[in-house]
Amino acid sequence: MYDSIPTDPEHIELDTLPELKADGKYTIGCAMTNVSTGWFKGLYDNLKILLDEAGINVLLVECNDDANEQVNQVENFIAQKVDAIIINPANPQETVTSVLEDTCEAGIPVVAVDVPPEEGAAYLTACVTDAYQLGYMVGEELAARLLEMYPEGEIEYGLIGGTDGNSIAALRNQGARDAIAAVDTEGRIVEAVFLYAGAYSEESGLETAQNMLSANQNLKCIIGTCDAHIVGATSAAEQLDLADNLIMGAVDGSKGALEIMKDGGPIVALGLNSPYQVGEAAARTILGYLNDGTLPPTKTLQMEPTLVTPDIVDDYYDPEAAW
Repeated sequence: MYDSIPTDPEHIELDTLPELKADGKYTIGCAMTNVSTGWFKGLYDNLKILLDEAGINVLLVECNDDANEQVNQVENFIAQKVDAIIINPANPQETVTSVLEDTCEAGIPVVAVDVPPEEGAAYLTACVTDAYQLGYMVGEELAARLLEMYPEGEIEYGLIGGTDGNSIAALRNQGARDAIAAVDTEGRIVEAVFLYAGAYSEESGLETAQNMLSANQNLKCIIGTCDAHIVGATSAAEQLDLADNLIMGAVDGSKGALEIMKDGGPIVALGLNSPYQVGEAAARTILGYLNDGTLPPTKTLQMEPTLVTPDIVDDYYDPEAAW
């Protein structure tokens, strides 16, 4: 069955996916890396609301990005005979591959969120944002602004990476780099420093940006893998009295980052990576399969990419948003 699903990624609109309804009494296991940090908490909380409203019994486990622990948790779901599993694969993804073979043998369908499992693994689809395109849009916007701000000379920027080996993070970073190269045909915008933050939190962004700016005070731009990085970097720049000399961008679009943009801070480009859309796509897909065997149109369902800039931030900022 899994081999019959096309592998080319496809952008989708949520209303083209199956309805959010359950034709039976289902139990769905959610195996998350964590549900404590902003983006992942927003994803799970909204997913839980949607499944609860559809009458689904939801079982939650989180592994704190420990792939071996996630394997054990999924094995427990198999033993509990859940009807389906929604998984946010832990790093490294290949560790999770073997247990997905076990879910397949047990007849339990699996949908991934945020990060696709390893290529060739047994799962229905991965519901993600277009990581490369979002990174590209951010890099394109920042490059255009930098060239306008500094019409002559070399322009240095720093890039905050997430964790080594994370494929989604790598795609975001490469998209930004490729866009900068495409816009800056003279090669004046130079990546002066790249540092892994080791996490996707404001604290890691703050510490990494402090290290960047202390050693590279000529930086004119900081790009984060996620917007928690640049929220932290904004604090670092303010502490070093450098905020007025920098512009920043990243992928996610959290309330905190949008607030900084709305208030005229250094954040000027955000690729919108909505955890709510990703979770809804997963809920619709898994219910469609459980209800009548509807297969997803592709192994990778990508949400339509959107770039938020200061001139349209009011269209996306919601002061009541949980994330």
